[in-house]
Amino acid sequence: MNEQSGESLRDFQARLAARLRDAQAGGGATSKLGFTAGGRAWLVRLDQINEVVTVPDLAEAPWAKPWFAGVASVRGALYGCVDLAAYLGLAEPMARGESRLLLAHPRFGINAALRIERALGLRAIADLAEEPVDGPAPVWQSGHWRDSTGQIWTELDVETLVTAPEFLEAGV
Repeated sequence: MNEQSGESLRDFQARLAARLRDAQAGGGATSKLGFTAGGRAWLVRLDQINEVVTVPDLAEAPWAKPWFAGVASVRGALYGCVDLAAYLGLAEPMARGESRLLLAHPRFGINAALRIERALGLRAIADLAEEPVDGPAPVWQSGHWRDSTGQIWTELDVETLVTAPEFLEAGV
């Protein structure tokens, strides 16, 4: 990575961190964070995540399900890392390499991180149209949206996902 692209990544992360702080203070009702996992577009409310970080070294966990990517230390706190696409059955677990972790908000009482392909930045709610869902949706899906280009976005309810019994049972 050249210095210029590294600088823009730092700028992006700083802007995103500021927006996350604003959301936690009550100003997050107008935007959601967009990201990709399993080749699909997702949204998450800013008040449900604490931070987006580059995946640090992961310590593998023996006797874990394939979707459990390992344990990461982020600023001295240990996080159980789940490959979101693999957990949802959308793709095989990602190989080591460039990816990101969405850290679940600490208020959920679970140090969970969702491994995603990449963060896409903030999406304004005003620019999205609610999309009806055909049939029953999993409880961790809190909505579907369509943007002006026709892209469908699935909204992820992080709290419902990370507190689900199946999610918490990472051992085989």
